[in-house]
Amino acid sequence: MTPVPSSATGRDPAIDMIRGVALLGILVVNMPFFAMPFGFGGDWWRSAFPGALDWFAVFLIQALFEAKFILIFSFLFGYGAARQIETHGPARYRRRLLALGLLGIAHALLLFAGDILLAYALLGLILPLAARWPALRLVKAAALMWLLAILTHTLLGIVGIIEPDSWKGGDDAVVALHRSGDFLGIARHRLFEWAVFYGLSPFITLPHVAMMFFLGMAAYRHLGSAPLSSLAAQGGAIARLLWLPALIGNIAYAAMAVAPPGTMKPAFAAAELILRGVFPPLLSLVLIGAGLSFFNSRLGARIGRIFQADGRLSLSLYICESIACSLIFLGHGLGFYGRLGPALALGLAVLIYFSLLIAASLWGKIFAKGPFEWFVERMAGPRRPPGMALEAAR
Repeated sequence: MTPVPSSATGRDPAIDMIRGVALLGILVVNMPFFAMPFGFGGDWWRSAFPGALDWFAVFLIQALFEAKFILIFSFLFGYGAARQIETHGPARYRRRLLALGLLGIAHALLLFAGDILLAYALLGLILPLAARWPALRLVKAAALMWLLAILTHTLLGIVGIIEPDSWKGGDDAVVALHRSGDFLGIARHRLFEWAVFYGLSPFITLPHVAMMFFLGMAAYRHLGSAPLSSLAAQGGAIARLLWLPALIGNIAYAAMAVAPPGTMKPAFAAAELILRGVFPPLLSLVLIGAGLSFFNSRLGARIGRIFQADGRLSLSLYICESIACSLIFLGHGLGFYGRLGPALALGLAVLIYFSLLIAASLWGKIFAKGPFEWFVERMAGPRRPPGMALEAAR
């Protein structure tokens, strides 16, 4: 193995490489929610696009992408938060969270109801309290959050057994609205979707995110001043240990998720939710471990440089992905809402991602930061000398 060299800015390139790849996974998951009512989480796609290729695309997304890549970002967020708190102090870190939260609110209201930035900002407020915990305690906290996620998914499954039709809605009206180009009408509907998303987040999203926050912090506490890429050997071992159960569990979850509604008894749907609570974080850990191991090799380092620019601009590109999708699918843009099935949406996600990858590479030749990274840094204020930050953290 050849360690990935540190960049001139002191960044660990392996982090940017993993983050850059994860942006593709985020777009693959988010794209159907821009393209059709409730994305692959609803039933509209089943009647509108009943072909085998579309069915397989949804199966692939739910087995390998959904709830996995967002947790990779969560792990890296926790790792970065621990480093920022120790290096520059909790006050500057909280100002960064304020900036992130403001961007999240704007992103959710104007572009995408499934925004994760505000959730990161709110949940990230607890991390300074855990910044000085030893690694083992952080791992125990992560395990507790995992058990909580399994419990909350189980509770949602029980609700589904009691009220199996409670989550259905009028999809045709949603399609007509998004094709109409009624900006304010779409914004009002997006606000409703945002409320639904945040109502469900404590059950389906936040416990998993908190779990990975704590694991990321544990990695930082374990490594000290060593870069994250130093965990390449351990990451590879974790990937080899977990890949089979993680893959089987996520395939089982996806198979249940795409099963025809007529065959889905409520208890069967409850089992699907329980599997979702258990297995996606395991596959996220496999991907993180495999990424650290691969990008720490000579071949991986060369390939990883392709994605490194995306990783450095991940916040700006996350929002740019939403801008691109809005212009393609909504009526005040090209108006393709409801016209592309899951398979075509998957292909379009790949096309948009590599287009933005090229744009990020060109941007990076001129500017050191992306526009939204610059905004967060300006809001956070000047960095303090490390000695002062360590004293403040105490």
